[in-house]
Amino acid sequence: MRLVLIAPLLLALSASAQPALPPITAPFTIHHIATGIGQGYSQVVIDLNHDGKPDVAALGLTADAIYWYENPTWTPHLIMTVKDAPKPVYMDAADIDGDGIPEIALAYRFNTDPHKDLGTVAILHHDGDPRRPWKIDHVIDNVPSDHRVRFADISGNGKPALVIAPILAGTATGFPDPDRNVTPLYVYRPENGWKRETITLENHGVSHGLNIQALSGSGQAVMTSGYEGTNIHEYRDGKWVRTPLTKGLDAPWPGGGSSDVMFGHVGGKRFYVTIEPFHGNMVVVHMPDGSKNGSGGGYTRQVIDDQLANGHALALVDVDGDGTDEIVAGGNRSSQSLYFYKAADATGQSWTRYQMDDDMAPAACHTADIKGTGKLTDVVCLDMREPGWLTWYEYNGR
Repeated sequence: MRLVLIAPLLLALSASAQPALPPITAPFTIHHIATGIGQGYSQVVIDLNHDGKPDVAALGLTADAIYWYENPTWTPHLIMTVKDAPKPVYMDAADIDGDGIPEIALAYRFNTDPHKDLGTVAILHHDGDPRRPWKIDHVIDNVPSDHRVRFADISGNGKPALVIAPILAGTATGFPDPDRNVTPLYVYRPENGWKRETITLENHGVSHGLNIQALSGSGQAVMTSGYEGTNIHEYRDGKWVRTPLTKGLDAPWPGGGSSDVMFGHVGGKRFYVTIEPFHGNMVVVHMPDGSKNGSGGGYTRQVIDDQLANGHALALVDVDGDGTDEIVAGGNRSSQSLYFYKAADATGQSWTRYQMDDDMAPAACHTADIKGTGKLTDVVCLDMREPGWLTWYEYNGR
């Protein structure tokens, strides 16, 4: 059943478990872009044909091909079949050569056991017309368990580098990795011939979330989340600096840590939100407390929801343009819903939960401006269950 929008009711969330309450809805209109994306896992929202409108590319773990969907008709265009890039897991896009059409970084040959497959990462390029099938321009590297790839302007020079984050490494044969193996983090810069550079060898165990954000200085920061919590990696004066942000849920290995992270603003102050622990059930808000601990200051930890089923999707969106970000989160288990959280006060001490969709188990969600209004008030999510919805949520509030 799909929900019909009604006037939203308030539901104050606290650190305690939430009782069973009737669903309440967020002010979004649901649009299906596509379906049949088997076990949808990774998506990119970017202008792929240089017409000024954001398109959406989507990848499914069991799909036979990768497609992008052209805005506004959502006509599908083949990027590549899995015959040419088997077992794809993740992708990102950036315009490397400056022709106005992004290149796609694709991680494929993925396995959670790093001994069972190569873990290949390649750059895909259009063949003159992005509506025709794309080709592998060149292979960047083979990184076993190549779980995440993200472009990042690490130096602040406008040149996108590629960050590759395996989910496990060393002697690990999959979860839970009792040996606490080092899980490396690598970066590749086109101006250096895409040579492998090590960001850090200080992360251990599962490394799940890879988020890129501008936090301080000129370059973008690389943030990783996993068994050991969330850490910030910044390229400063030619060296990488790793700063622990949060340990996440404090629980024995491998039951603790964090899964994903996003930074935003509430009441003029920067906060961050995590899903905890790895593939966890909790949405956790961290508000600044005025101390000087950690990266740029200390934070108080507040669980605002503990009902996610295998939390996997996290995004921030300022729907009303007031400078305070709302939270979108969901898990990719079959009974999951997609939720929208709005600060109920100017300090971010209490939050209201709304239901965005009762038929979505998202592996990924991204903020977007689908209609080209100049406002990033839309959200695009990819369902991991069958039939594999790729869905655009259009904000219809005030």
